[in-house]
Amino acid sequence: MIRLTTLLCALALAACASSPAPDATPIHDTSFTDAGNIRAIQFSTHLTATPEQVYQAVATVEGWKTWAVPSAFGKAKVGGRMETSYNAAAKAGDVANIQQEFVMLAPPRLVVFRTVRTPPGFPNQDLYLQTVIAIEIAPEGAGARITFTHSGFGQGPGFDQLYKFFHDGDRQTLEHLKKRFEVGPVD
Repeated sequence: MIRLTTLLCALALAACASSPAPDATPIHDTSFTDAGNIRAIQFSTHLTATPEQVYQAVATVEGWKTWAVPSAFGKAKVGGRMETSYNAAAKAGDVANIQQEFVMLAPPRLVVFRTVRTPPGFPNQDLYLQTVIAIEIAPEGAGARITFTHSGFGQGPGFDQLYKFFHDGDRQTLEHLKKRFEVGPVD
């Protein structure tokens, strides 16, 4: 019996040693549907940065260029607009730029914005413009907890398509932001 127990313990230890280590800071999916049947995509994770550093990265043109897009224009202020583009040669005012309007800013804790212009041909643009993104930042340990909530997805085929696209896209957005603080700014 002692031999069997020893063998089982050895096998268990070997299995633990060969298993990949779990991600130390996983991205948690807490997406939900509210009482009015409106869906929200919600992800959160811990970042190895102060709330002030995270706020700088998500609320400013300079910050966005360190992790999200090569081109960004505008200024963070309530009612102000920020234009972004995945095209490094983009110029302010280009019709293909994405344009967001800041709805609420509470440094270093909260950034709320909504998209007011999408690139031409964006599917279900009229529905997408009804959504809002809130980024909450809270101190946590030696870093910050970020909660990214993208709300306003109603029901129906158009909203279903958008929800599916942004459920994947918003997770990738948070992964890029997380990577920015783990390995440094993106050039």
